[in-house]
Amino acid sequence: MSENKVKRSFWDFARDYKKTTVLLTLPSIPFDIIYGIFCFLVGLFTGSMWLMFMSFYHFILCFMRVNILYRAGRGRLTHEKRFSERKNYFKFSRNLILFDIILAVTMRFIYQNRIEHDYPGIILYIFMAYVAYKVILAVINIFRAHRSHSVTTVSLRKIGIADALVSLLVLQWALVRTKGTVFADLSHSVEAYIGIAAIIIIFLMGVAGIITCSKMKKQEKEEIISNNQ
Repeated sequence: MSENKVKRSFWDFARDYKKTTVLLTLPSIPFDIIYGIFCFLVGLFTGSMWLMFMSFYHFILCFMRVNILYRAGRGRLTHEKRFSERKNYFKFSRNLILFDIILAVTMRFIYQNRIEHDYPGIILYIFMAYVAYKVILAVINIFRAHRSHSVTTVSLRKIGIADALVSLLVLQWALVRTKGTVFADLSHSVEAYIGIAAIIIIFLMGVAGIITCSKMKKQEKEEIISNNQ
């Protein structure tokens, strides 16, 4: 294969947003597993409920990403109806709502029991920059995913939104612990609102997915009727 063909193939692949999304998702799966295990072990040995919750959260994200890729791969290889894009998207949307319920229960438990974790010194400000980057990137990616017209890509990017929202909640909880700063005062004033907003956004993403699946099902029936006429 000539050098020009190799370059052209590379740029064709790079422009395929669905493929690049899947390619970028694969490395995040082992990272989620390793980081989740690390948080769990540290939380277990130090008695930190906070780190135990964080490990649980990473395991759920990892499961959801693996499930999306597994079902998409099965559908592509076997062409079974139970692994169609519509059914895969419906199952993901249902799982997203379930994740939202678990998150809401966890948040209530954290607030009631005042479970907190300190981010000392400069680590907190590095985490703030990371969360800001994560939120901005997640918003950009979800719009790009919708333009790709791939429900698999949209599913993966919705997980990115959920991940960014939970990171934002973690940052807000950490800022509450910083005494005598503008960030602490602001975090105290919006503490409940950020949590409620995150729960509502994730819930709406799940419901929107189910509505989209209903429209896809209706369109499939109309196509079958049109082909039979």
